[in-house]
Amino acid sequence: MFIALEGIDGSGHTTQARALQKALAAQGRDVYVTAEPSAGPVGKVIRDYLQGRIGNFERFPESLALLFAADRLHHIATEIKPKLEAGIDVICDRYVLSSWVYQGLEVTEDWVRRINQFAPLPDLTLVIDTPLIEAKQRRDLRGSVQEIFETQKIQENIRERYLDLAPSVHAVIVDGSGKSEEVTKRLLDAVVSSRT
Repeated sequence: MFIALEGIDGSGHTTQARALQKALAAQGRDVYVTAEPSAGPVGKVIRDYLQGRIGNFERFPESLALLFAADRLHHIATEIKPKLEAGIDVICDRYVLSSWVYQGLEVTEDWVRRINQFAPLPDLTLVIDTPLIEAKQRRDLRGSVQEIFETQKIQENIRERYLDLAPSVHAVIVDGSGKSEEVTKRLLDAVVSSRT
């Protein structure tokens, strides 16, 4: 099974990817966790840009969108597809819906969809819908470098886009508020429900 976890920055998608892996492993499933941008060569360029270490794509949002699409195809071929073919469940911390949401802020959504047309949709997409204030508090607590999309106004737009676009991939919206273990339980319930 291929599962994508999505949500605004600070929604808990990274923490929950590991927690969900552990919960599914406890049920006897072999589960692999990965993330986008990937750890591959193109993913590294994207991460460096998002954290302000290299370049400036602000005037070239199409280039950034193409980098995400290229990273995704490489990620699928080298990591996701081989794991799935080996019978291992894959949880991806962000996937194609993120591109539609984030890159779609600056270039047309139709174009973003077209450049990602060869990326297969996950079996299940879970959007962790965390209140904006709670997500901001989490981002502030982690003390890392603020990435380019992490202003509160942009996050408001991103949350709205996630909720608007979720039906297009039959995503399940999961309440991301409260304790981490409560969110994990909701996610696990959504995974179990999707199999029945």
